[in-house]
Amino acid sequence: MYFVFDIGNVLFSWNPDFFLARYFPDDVKRFKDMVFLGEEWRRLDLGEIGLQDVQTLLLERYPSDREAIYFIFDHFQDEMMQPINDSIQAVKALKKKGYKLYLLSNLNQDRYIQRYQQEPEIFSLFDGATLSGGAHELKPDASLYLKFFQQFHLDPLDGLLIDDSLANIETAQRLGMKTILSQPQQNLIERLKTMGIDL
Repeated sequence: MYFVFDIGNVLFSWNPDFFLARYFPDDVKRFKDMVFLGEEWRRLDLGEIGLQDVQTLLLERYPSDREAIYFIFDHFQDEMMQPINDSIQAVKALKKKGYKLYLLSNLNQDRYIQRYQQEPEIFSLFDGATLSGGAHELKPDASLYLKFFQQFHLDPLDGLLIDDSLANIETAQRLGMKTILSQPQQNLIERLKTMGIDL
């Protein structure tokens, strides 16, 4: 059996609303839609453009929000992406038992490398990663999952995906994987034990 982890809101926090509310309480939805839910961000996740390209395009499109855009891009990664201790402990417990561990995430390659360099003790626990930025496909499209299985020569019936998106979970289930929908405050180790995982 092997285990597949999403990154955002599974291994690391990812909450644009909380971050934006701290600095731009009157413009949370506007900046969230502009930066994190816009077409530029989708192209970033697909690996078509880099993070600097996203910033440049947004500065060109929204010149009156120049200071806010600079601030968001200077701070969002460090402030929004903090390790989720419960999940990290589960990863370490699974690794100690000898299970194969993988990452499957909608993430640009450059952002992954940057994060890896900041948290090598976490990312080095994994045996491999398939990222949307490298595969040029996005979850929940089944094509990204199929590329993952092919890349690492894995049988979906032997895998368990841990993800915070119901749509991503449903795709995995259709392909034959076991799943856990990651939720705040859940004890992942105990959840795995209830599924019969030896930890």
